[in-house]
Amino acid sequence: MKKIFLMFVAMSLIAVSAMAGGGKIAYVDTQTVFDKTKLGKKYQGIVREYFESRKKILDLDAEEIQKLQDDLNKQSAVIKEEARKNKEENINHKIRDFEKKRNDFTNEIGKKNDDLSNEFNQEMVVVLKDMAKKEKVAMVLNKSINILSKSEVPAVLYADDELDLTEKVIVEMDKKIEAK
Repeated sequence: MKKIFLMFVAMSLIAVSAMAGGGKIAYVDTQTVFDKTKLGKKYQGIVREYFESRKKILDLDAEEIQKLQDDLNKQSAVIKEEARKNKEENINHKIRDFEKKRNDFTNEIGKKNDDLSNEFNQEMVVVLKDMAKKEKVAMVLNKSINILSKSEVPAVLYADDELDLTEKVIVEMDKKIEAK
């Protein structure tokens, strides 16, 4: 709570100083920009494709492990103790490999997501800077922020809808992508 209060005080001070400088303040819902722009949708598709390809590999491995476990269960009454132990060790080895691969894939997908998010944010900042100059905006705030990834907290507690640049940013980013 203390962090939120300090953040609110800091934003208030920034807002007051921007107003004193004569510029207006606007805000953008960056998540909406990411969700609605062509570039954001493209990046979401890339991450989804990346995830699906890794999931297929893991699904095949999981099916193999399940088949081995089913076979062992069917044979457990009739096979020798040593053969059973060898099969159990083989299954345990495959499970460890599966878990390592799943963790590696999770990290890989997270890194890909971070890379694409950073790339998207850089593109968005360029558009925002140009738009802020055209609109004579001294400061652009993000509409909401994540605090410790638990929930979104509005960074803008109240603002007139006329100060929302979200739709304009979406249009400008899409124009920029189409021009490339």
